Amino acid sequence: MQASPMTRTVVSLISFLLVPSMALAGSPTDWIRGTLGDVRSTLAEHSADGEVSGEELTEMSRLINERFDFPEMARLALGHHWQQRSPQERKEFTTLFQRLLARSHFMKIPTKAKAEQRYVGERIEGDRAVVQAVVMSEDNEIPIDYALVRNNGSWKIYDLGIDGMRLSEIYRSQFNKVISTGSYDDLVRRMHIKLQEVSFEAGAEK
Repeated sequence: MQASPMTRTVVSLISFLLVPSMALAGSPTDWIRGTLGDVRSTLAEHSADGEVSGEELTEMSRLINERFDFPEMARLALGHHWQQRSPQERKEFTTLFQRLLARSHFMKIPTKAKAEQRYVGERIEGDRAVVQAVVMSEDNEIPIDYALVRNNGSWKIYDLGIDGMRLSEIYRSQFNKVISTGSYDDLVRRMHIKLQEVSFEAGAEK
């Protein structure tokens, strides 16, 4: 499954959000700022030619696993098909989705993004929150938002939005098309194949 142009845009703009900004201590905004700062620190250790060591990949994987709510992301991405899946199928799908996101996108965040970012607001409703930011990219102001859920006393990201388009909606549209024209098993097979492809590409780049 090829990522859509919007998906690639969402992912590439994550790199613009690696610039620290002031925020109230203890707020969801501050959590986002700290998370992106940790990612930036890890990426800053890359070598000049852009190669990533096994240790850095392990650290990035740890950061991503700690800060993203992949079960919730997987549920949103699968949409109404989630209810039709058994607990074992849900577990398998979540693992596949997590591995594909990490290897296809989040592990490839550029290290030298210089775009200006400013936080413009946050909304908190119980255990859910949205952190709103604006990124300056090529003289354009691009609205970005993070959807967060409180999990075991800390926040986790369960969705990303850019200019009104949500990452969960992009994947849900793609997954629904595969299932509607084939079956859920077809989707799982495609995900396995894609995971093998990105793993091969990662090995070839070393």
